[in-house]
Amino acid sequence: MRRSMFSLRRGAFIAAAIFTLGVTVPAATPAQAKGFFEMPRAELEAKYADAASRFVDIDGVRVHYKDEGTGPAVVLLHASYMNLHSWDGLAERLKRDHRVIRLDLLTAGLTGVDTKDLYSMERNEALLDGLLRKLDVKQYAVVGTSSGGVVAFRRAAAHPEEVTRLVLINSAGMPRTAATDPNRPRGTAWQQWWRSKYKSRAYWQENLERQFGSGVKPDPALVERVYDMNRREGINEEGPKYLRNFRTGDPETTLAKVRAPTLVLWGIGNLTVSHLEADVFQLWLNNAPSIKKKYPKLGHYPYLEAPDLVLPDVVAFLNGEWDAQLRVTRRLPPN
Repeated sequence: MRRSMFSLRRGAFIAAAIFTLGVTVPAATPAQAKGFFEMPRAELEAKYADAASRFVDIDGVRVHYKDEGTGPAVVLLHASYMNLHSWDGLAERLKRDHRVIRLDLLTAGLTGVDTKDLYSMERNEALLDGLLRKLDVKQYAVVGTSSGGVVAFRRAAAHPEEVTRLVLINSAGMPRTAATDPNRPRGTAWQQWWRSKYKSRAYWQENLERQFGSGVKPDPALVERVYDMNRREGINEEGPKYLRNFRTGDPETTLAKVRAPTLVLWGIGNLTVSHLEADVFQLWLNNAPSIKKKYPKLGHYPYLEAPDLVLPDVVAFLNGEWDAQLRVTRRLPPN
């Protein structure tokens, strides 16, 4: 009897939470309910893998990647909650005369579980290294955004003999306080609990609209893809592990090791990481020639929000058209 009463109360609690948060859940069996909260990996792969998709095992992880075009190699590293498809627009422009390599990082897209349970930024660095070795890529430019920017600038610092150019778009990696942590808890305790289980399509629509600083509406296909990928089977266990294992490290020392010409792009309307961080990146890139450009109003995903404005800038830099503007930061010795 006690168990029955507890189950009833728990059911009433969940029902109240769903009602409070405005989420409609149809009557379903336990298996169907799981399908509502999670999307099976096989179903995701059937929907989003295409003729260019490739899969390779790297140290126990089935990595999804694409390798398209011929010419100088460019590696594209996506943001958190995104996947390699977010680079479709840039890849389409670059693969005309570049070899474009992009992958789904851990917890993202169609890349599989980590059988060694090593969810971390360092693990993503190792997966990138493994992929480049398997593809026998010796030299390449790297474009990284948000959390992908951390993998990008760490790669450039660790392998200056390989990385020919570096592009950082609204890059993560700066030291954080509890107040500036983009992943800090938001909303009520009820909302936090619910979002740890499920984020609706409406949630992602609102999230992307907020991250598009200019007021442009995100493409419905983008919203659907982000919604699907962020309810993939197992994401509620993998994602928290990745966040718990993240360590900022010492970005000032790391960036000082970069030698490749670097383009730093930022949206002034970015609500996730302040545009002032672009200035810090350029300050700390004191051994690499760099250019900094900020876009008024654009937000955290400028390459998706205003591709006709941002993507030509990336291509021009990679092609060396902006080299006359490169400058090296020099610090004055203390008095």
